[in-house]
Amino acid sequence: MARKYQLSNVESEEYSSWLLKLEKELNESQFNFATNEAAAIIGLAGPGSGKTRALVYRAASLIKKGVSPDNVLLMTFTNKAAEVMKLRLKRFLGYQPENMWAGTFHSIGARILRSHAQLMGRNSNFSILDEDDRSVVLKHVFDQIKKDLSPEAQKLFVKRGFAGKVISQSRNSGQSLNEVIDLYYEQYREFSELLQRASEEYEERKKEINAFDFDDLLVRWLELFKNYPEIREMYQRRFSHVLVDEFQDTNIIQGKIIDIMAEKSNVCVVGDDAQSIYAFRFAEIGNIVQFPKRHPDCKIIKMEENYRSTPEIVDMINHVISINEGQLPKKLVSLKSSGEKPWVVSARDVYEEAAFVTQRIQELYQKGLKLRDIAVLYRSSYLSQELELEIIKRRIPYRTFGGLKFMQKAHIKDVLAWMKVLYNSYDEASWRRVIPLHPGLGKAATDKIIAEILKSQEPLNDIANGKIMPSRGKQGWETIQNTVISIMNKEHIDAIIYAILESGYHEIMSKNFPDNWEERLHSLERLASYSEKYQDLETFLEALSLEETLFYESEDEGEKGDRDFLTLSTIHSSKGKEWDAVFLLAANEGQFPSGWGEVNMEEERRLFYVATSRAAKYLHIITYTNDYRQGTFFVTRPSVFLREIPSEKYELIQLE
Repeated sequence: MARKYQLSNVESEEYSSWLLKLEKELNESQFNFATNEAAAIIGLAGPGSGKTRALVYRAASLIKKGVSPDNVLLMTFTNKAAEVMKLRLKRFLGYQPENMWAGTFHSIGARILRSHAQLMGRNSNFSILDEDDRSVVLKHVFDQIKKDLSPEAQKLFVKRGFAGKVISQSRNSGQSLNEVIDLYYEQYREFSELLQRASEEYEERKKEINAFDFDDLLVRWLELFKNYPEIREMYQRRFSHVLVDEFQDTNIIQGKIIDIMAEKSNVCVVGDDAQSIYAFRFAEIGNIVQFPKRHPDCKIIKMEENYRSTPEIVDMINHVISINEGQLPKKLVSLKSSGEKPWVVSARDVYEEAAFVTQRIQELYQKGLKLRDIAVLYRSSYLSQELELEIIKRRIPYRTFGGLKFMQKAHIKDVLAWMKVLYNSYDEASWRRVIPLHPGLGKAATDKIIAEILKSQEPLNDIANGKIMPSRGKQGWETIQNTVISIMNKEHIDAIIYAILESGYHEIMSKNFPDNWEERLHSLERLASYSEKYQDLETFLEALSLEETLFYESEDEGEKGDRDFLTLSTIHSSKGKEWDAVFLLAANEGQFPSGWGEVNMEEERRLFYVATSRAAKYLHIITYTNDYRQGTFFVTRPSVFLREIPSEKYELIQLE
C-alpha cells in the first residue's frame, strides 16, 4: 500500500500559495498531473505537450507538500535529461534539494549494485563493460572453446559479434537463449548449445574480472530485488515516490522493476505510447499500454495540448497515429496560431528531391529562419547521400546526428582503459586494450600477463614492483610499468590523464595517428577539462560508461553553440527535438516503411508520427517515382503512410 503524508498548518499555507502559482503556470491537465494524489499515475503526454515541465513541477509539488527529497526517485533515459530536470527543480523551488536520486535506470542500477555488490559476487569497484568491452571478453571465452567451433561459428560469433547480440537480446527481453533463437534466428538453431555454454562461461568470466556489463545493471538489479526481500523493502520504504520519464522506452526488465516499486511506493510514469520507436533496443510498448491493467486503480491523465505545432500539422499527425490499434488513444489540440498545410512534394527522383529541399531551405532562410531552425529527417542514413552532395555544392553549413561519438574514438578509449585498470585492476577488457599498444606484447604475451594479473592479490603493486614481468617485450613493458607507477600516485582525474600521456601514450598516439595526433591530443585535453567536474574516478568512469551523449566529435556546444548549422538526422536521433521547419525524405514504399520494418507496421507508423510531429510551422514530406539506388532503375510509389492521409489535410506540390 502506497504511503500518505501529513502537512503542518505552516506547510499547508505554503503549499496553498504554491498551488496558486501552479494554477497560473500550468494548464488544467498539467496541474492535475503535478498535484494528483493517486498512488499510481500514468501521464499520457503527446509531442509538444510540456510533459518534462509537468514532471518537474510534480517533483517540486511533492517536496513543497512535505515529502523529503531523500524519498523521491526520478528516473530518466539520459543523464543529461536528469541534469536538466534538477536545474529546473532548483529554479522552481529556489534551492537545490539535496539527496534526491535522479538519473538513468542504468545509473540508478549501478548505484544500488555497488551498495550490495558482494551479494552479486562482485566488489563495489566493479567495472562496467560497454559493447566493445563485452566483445573482448566474449572473444576470450570463445578462444577457450575454440576446438568446438566450426569455421562458420568462428566467423559468426567472434567476427560478427552475433553471440553478444543474442545474449543481450535474451536478457533484455526476459526470454531464454533458446527462445530468442527459435523466435528470431531459427537458421542458427544448431548453435544453441554452444551459445548457452558461452553465455554461462561469460557470466563466470565477469565475476572473475569483477565486472558487470550494461545489461547487468538492470538484470542484476531486478534479481537483487527478487532474491533479497529485505533489500527490496528497504528501497520501497526509502523511495515513497518514484517518477519515471519516457516510460514508453522501457524494456521488460525496467517495467518489472517499476511494478515492484509500485507494490509499496507511489509510482508516477509519463510517456507517449505513440512515440514508442525503440523495439530494436528491446523497448516493450506493453509496459505503458498495459500499465492501467497492471495497476487497476491508477489515474490516467492525458496531456493533449500541443504547444509546438500549428493546427494544420496537428490535424494531420492526429490522423496518422489514429490508424494504429494497439495504443492508448488521445487527440492532440494545437494551441498555436493557424499556419499553412503540410506539403507533400512529388519529385521524379532523388536528385530532384535534393534540389527541391536545398532550394526550399534557402527560401526559408531568406524569410528569416535560421539554419538551426531547420532539419532534414530520414528513415535510414543512406537516404541523405544525394542531398548532402547538393548541400555541399551550395555551401550550406550542416551537421549530422548519428555519427561516431567522441567516446567511441580509439584514443579516448585507450586512455579510458588505463583509467579503468587503475580503478579495477582485474578489468580484463581494458588490459587487453592497453597491453598490445606497446611493442613486443602480442596476444600470447597478453594472455600470460592477464593470467598473472587475475592470480595476483594486488596487481598494480606487483606490476610496479616487477613481480609481474613478461619474458619478452621488455621495452614495452617498461612503459607500462612507468605508467602504472605514475598514475597510482595521482589524486585528481585530470592529473591521471596527463600522466598517461607523459608516461608513453603521447608517443603511441603520434605513431598510430600521424595525420591527426594533434587534434586527438586536443580531444584528450577536453576530456581532462571535463573531468574537473567530478570528485573521484568512480563517478567519472560511471558517467562516461552510462551516458552516451556527453560528447560528439563534430559538436561541442561550448565552442560551436553560436554557429548556425542545418541539421541532418535520422528520425530515431531526432526524438525529443523540434524545429520550425522539417523535411522528411524518401516517403516511399520500401524506404519508409523500410523493408525490414514492415514486420512491425505499427512501430513504423509511430516513427512516421515522431518525424512529422517535430515540425512547428513548416512540414515537407517528399516522395518520388524513379529510384536508382539499388543499382538499377525501378518505379516506386508513395509510402502507405502518405496514402492513408486524406488529401484535404495537405498541400500536394507536383514538381515539374
